[in-house]
Amino acid sequence: MTRLLSILFTSTPAVLWLTLVLLADGDDYYWPAYILTCGIFLGVSLVIGFLGPTLFPQSFKQHPGLWIFAQGILAWIAAVMVLGLLNLTPMCVGQDNGDGNNDLVMCVVQTVLVALVYSPLELILLTPAAVTGGLLLRKHNT
Repeated sequence: MTRLLSILFTSTPAVLWLTLVLLADGDDYYWPAYILTCGIFLGVSLVIGFLGPTLFPQSFKQHPGLWIFAQGILAWIAAVMVLGLLNLTPMCVGQDNGDGNNDLVMCVVQTVLVALVYSPLELILLTPAAVTGGLLLRKHNT
């Protein structure tokens, strides 16, 4: 039951991001990279949520909310790294953005800006999930 709750609360922000990206799907060149990034974000969240309680069971029982928060941050970092890698490929470099073709610098700047703009929103989504999950897991473990 602990693993299931950990998976549920760790992956909640990833499910929300993926849903938003799928609902706002556009015709621009960058949407496939965003969809793939959000899918990987969800996958990493599920794996980390499953492994967290297993790898550190005693610490997870003592501070479940902190662990859910840390797991969510790790999954977010992985997603940003995947977006960065995808933006180094022809999915971004060389694509016509309306003003000309993207070069490597433009794609790297886009990755940095996405990380800077959306990281606070990720924290806003992750904090209630971690607090709620921590409270439920604390009650479940006592």
